[in-house]
Amino acid sequence: MIEILICDDQEIITKQLSQLIQEYTLQHKTSFWVKSYQSGEQLITYLQKEEPMKRIILLDIEMPIMNGLEVAKYIRHDLKDYASEIIFVTGTNGYERNLFQVKPSGFIPKPIKRTQLFETLGRSYQLLETQSPFFNYSQNGIDKSILLDNILYFESHGRKKVIVSQHHNDWFYENMSQLNQRLEEYPQFVHCHRSYIVNVNHVVRIDGSDLVMENKQLISVKPKERARVEHVLLELF
Repeated sequence: MIEILICDDQEIITKQLSQLIQEYTLQHKTSFWVKSYQSGEQLITYLQKEEPMKRIILLDIEMPIMNGLEVAKYIRHDLKDYASEIIFVTGTNGYERNLFQVKPSGFIPKPIKRTQLFETLGRSYQLLETQSPFFNYSQNGIDKSILLDNILYFESHGRKKVIVSQHHNDWFYENMSQLNQRLEEYPQFVHCHRSYIVNVNHVVRIDGSDLVMENKQLISVKPKERARVEHVLLELF
């Protein structure tokens, strides 16, 4: 599921955008998870704790303390989030040149027009669906996603699979054979042990029969898989 984050210091605008997004989902039969914030600081606090996912950010430029352009720079440069689709919502002109620094996906002037918002949302939705490499999974009936590049490894505990990433851990239920099938198109993921599928892009070194991951976790490699792991490492590096 794609998450839409609305950030505007005017509550009337956040409510209007939320209502229009609800209309969009009904009209286009899509599904979004919508959250609203009334300051850039609140939005950044949320993003600092959450894993990058399929995300559209509707961001007002004119906000007190930290304006929208500063928030966007923080998202791109400090959080290293280059996948989220950032759409600026503003009633002020004159920022166009600076906007190129954060690669926005759209620009919606105030007062907000339904047609323009819908067109911009549709464009961003298509970009996220076709260009961003995400791993999708379900947890307690909630659809979630995570950037594949951020996953260090999957750890199996029976049917429960733990995703260990650069930012935090999460989990879902799936058997190992199904998970392996889903990851077949991504050669960086190697099933090196009965309980582990590793992203070799996050392997620091091979220490004997163990892989040393970026988080310092040691993961054993089955003897019959060692040659394949080494081959993938050489291919990708």
